[in-house]
Amino acid sequence: MDTTDRLPDVATDWSINPGAGSAPPRILSPSSSVGCVSGLTSVPETQKPKILFMGPSRGGKTSIRHVIFHKMSANETRFLESTPKIDKIDISNKSFLNFQLWDIPGKLNITQYHKQDAPPNPQLEAIFKDARILIFVIDPVEEHNHALENLHNLVSVSLQYNPNLKIEVFIHKSDGLTDEQKVETIRELTHSINNKMLLSEHRDVYISFRTTSIYDHSIYEAMSMVCQQLLENILQPFENLLNAFVSSNKMEKAFIFDVHSKIFLATDSSPFDMPVYELCCDMLDLIFDLGCIYDYREVEFTDYHSNKIMNIGGEGSEEGEPRGGAGAEPGVGSFPDEGANISAIKLNDSVLHLKQINKYLALVCTEQTQHGESAPRGLLHYNFVMFRTGVNQLLSVATL
Repeated sequence: MDTTDRLPDVATDWSINPGAGSAPPRILSPSSSVGCVSGLTSVPETQKPKILFMGPSRGGKTSIRHVIFHKMSANETRFLESTPKIDKIDISNKSFLNFQLWDIPGKLNITQYHKQDAPPNPQLEAIFKDARILIFVIDPVEEHNHALENLHNLVSVSLQYNPNLKIEVFIHKSDGLTDEQKVETIRELTHSINNKMLLSEHRDVYISFRTTSIYDHSIYEAMSMVCQQLLENILQPFENLLNAFVSSNKMEKAFIFDVHSKIFLATDSSPFDMPVYELCCDMLDLIFDLGCIYDYREVEFTDYHSNKIMNIGGEGSEEGEPRGGAGAEPGVGSFPDEGANISAIKLNDSVLHLKQINKYLALVCTEQTQHGESAPRGLLHYNFVMFRTGVNQLLSVATL
């Protein structure tokens, strides 16, 4: 093979960066249906699912992963340099999520290394093998005809190496677009790429289009939808548990969050409401920003029942006990220990609840209060304990 047909060697040239209703509330039965959990299996370290970030240079791929998984502020991303070579990041560190993220430089046109009627390219096989999702990031402000042509070629090549690969398109940097422009952009891009795919052998491929921006919560919502595709075996049981909890406590909406990345792994079956999701994300930020400064047992809020001061620390913690226990690191985007950290904030006619499930997961839910009344705290706590038990039993089936 000619040297021009070779990609950089996987072992030597690719950088590897380790990561980073109206009925009253009722008691939730311990035997509430969790759903089918059969088929869950442990994932060996060498077979972690992969998510590929591809797209034109300066499209925002690196900014997305730094904002979500490295807690970088959106304004700081403007100082990031273009990715010079394939960057491989392990997301399992400090997070419930367990996958690899490959950031492919926009200047590297990998489709040129694929030759028709030639043996499979080992380097391309290394990229697309075990990949579950390909995210193509495109800037709608820039001229995107060339980017769409690259997307078409990329889809055609990648599916030859991995027919089960799912394709997602992030129409990024959409914060400068109006709602009408977003709808029109999605319509135009969908029409263009579908016309190209109809003329190819991959006419049945489904491509999802999402508008995103690192300056609002749309990127977290989009990445949540992507990561949920890696949790297909437990997604429905999670939803069943959330539905039972919401109906038992007259909650408005509930999410299970990965607290480090603010990605929600599951939500109940009620319609998704973006403002409610933004409130839940903001509560996570508030709790953990304060947790980086103060001991969790010292953070206090006004009790919405009696206007007294309540703390949000771990229940049953003793005075003088080290924060998070031996070896704990403060401010790493997870709870300091396995205790039941609980908080509640009242906002006009609603209450936000945050409850710890385990070190990396939290239940965040919203409750609409009527005449200043909310669900009895004792009943709410008992139902949450039943919910947490169901989640932990589900997660004990497999290591994800």
